[in-house]
Amino acid sequence: KDLVKELKSLVLQKKIEESYELLKKEEKLNPDVAVRSSATTEDLIGASFAGQQETYLNVEGKEELMEAIRKCFASLFTDRAISYRQDKGFNHFDIALSVGVQRMVRSDLGSSGVAFTLDTETGFDGAIIINGAFGLGELIVQGEVVPDEWILFKEGLRRGFRSIISKKIGNKNKKIIYSENGGTKLVGTLKNESSAFCLSDKEVLLLGNWCQKIEDYFSNKYKRKQPMDIEWAKDGKTGDLFIVQARPETVH
Repeated sequence: KDLVKELKSLVLQKKIEESYELLKKEEKLNPDVAVRSSATTEDLIGASFAGQQETYLNVEGKEELMEAIRKCFASLFTDRAISYRQDKGFNHFDIALSVGVQRMVRSDLGSSGVAFTLDTETGFDGAIIINGAFGLGELIVQGEVVPDEWILFKEGLRRGFRSIISKKIGNKNKKIIYSENGGTKLVGTLKNESSAFCLSDKEVLLLGNWCQKIEDYFSNKYKRKQPMDIEWAKDGKTGDLFIVQARPETVH
């Protein structure tokens, strides 16, 4: 049995390395990737495991990639994760975890954030709430920075109007960027960054339309209204916007 497990592990490692080589051929260099965990029970009514397991950013090189993947799997059994499952009454061995490897969006040079297709405080589902800040998105997810905020009116978007009904600038006094030796580091934002919006109105409207389409897709899929919790990123090199994650909203 141990030999079979070891062989399966080696086959998996070879597949991962082959896929990483395909990315390398496209860029001619070791690509920098995000290594993200996704557990089977992350978004349940009454129990959200999102954020319980680890994510590693700006991972470069095969050895570093394999180590980050192992750490993602191991993060199922951190003190925090064990305590949460114990508190919620989940069996520790009934939860499975996959690891997603994504090419990094250079939002360390741009901006990133989250969007909800309803107001999480009131439950009003006629609005889209977009939050954003400069740098990688971990500080927003962790609640460590006051982000910029936009509120968009869904029905107006559907009719083709510029439906930003509110926008509020956050202090954005710090951000996470690439570290020179791999991984990330926390730095202070420049004065002109903290006093400026991290997205233009045009970009906000584009994101709003994307968020609405994502909600429509999953609502049709599940045959019921399905508000969404969405993560986005803007590449500071190219200026392109990306949706990097979408999952059912569980806060409200």
